[in-house]
Amino acid sequence: MKSVIALTQRNLRLFIRNKPLVFFSLLSVMIVVGLYVLFLGDINVQNIRSEIGRDIPQIDALVFAWMLPGAIAISTMTLALGNMERLVDDAQSETLSDFMVSPVTRVQLTLSYVLATIIIAFLISGLMFGVSLVVVWSKGGGWMEPIAMLQVLGIILLMIISSSLLSLLIASFISSANTYGVVNSITGTFIGFVTGCYMPMGIMPVFVQNLFNALPVSMGASLLRQIYLAPIMDEVFAGAPATFVSDYRIFQGIDLVMFDHILTPTVMMMAMVAGVFILFILSVLRFKTLHKVE
Repeated sequence: MKSVIALTQRNLRLFIRNKPLVFFSLLSVMIVVGLYVLFLGDINVQNIRSEIGRDIPQIDALVFAWMLPGAIAISTMTLALGNMERLVDDAQSETLSDFMVSPVTRVQLTLSYVLATIIIAFLISGLMFGVSLVVVWSKGGGWMEPIAMLQVLGIILLMIISSSLLSLLIASFISSANTYGVVNSITGTFIGFVTGCYMPMGIMPVFVQNLFNALPVSMGASLLRQIYLAPIMDEVFAGAPATFVSDYRIFQGIDLVMFDHILTPTVMMMAMVAGVFILFILSVLRFKTLHKVE
């Protein structure tokens, strides 16, 4: 256990010292927030006002309560990818080979990279969660109930664990920091579409929706949005036809649909947990053979 703690602390220090890496890990999130603050937020507000035929103060809160959970979901992936660059750097500098022949087991080594990533991503995503609560409250959305806060933190943690294990697998197959940087950038952009932040899920073709909605990060974003939006939508869409509200929820990715079936929160949670177990097993198997492959 001491070896795991020592290696985890090492990885944490190296990430914090790398200021450009921290910045670029959050770049996708900053792009999403910037787009909504400067352009897309007002467009969405106007569209909702025209659809419901009246002006309601909570519309601003509705838009931001939809956008911010998506940004948090993106951060869980981009932060995990950013911190896991440490594995690639260690492989390129042959530090990883030194670890492989040391008394540290491959499970301990794997755990150190994952734990460091989880800690960093949870701290920063948790901070973003706190900021999002203030933003939604300032827009007239009210304050989130304590039980809902705990639910959000639990979902964020589950998303981070899943993203960390996936990032570990990706990084284990890449030996060049430049190549990993390209993969990181592409994945960060891709996640923006998966979570429906760059464009609503309803705009995409059905087969793309089925594909994206099967991914843990998309399910996590949906669960977060459902919690954020639950009290706000009741006020904004009071008196609106049920079919209109249902279509809006599906179009915006609040409710996810796969093969014409709406995914319930229970199903999405079970799928995310199953994904974590699968990724963990794959990561352990990969590290058991890593030294031989390399």
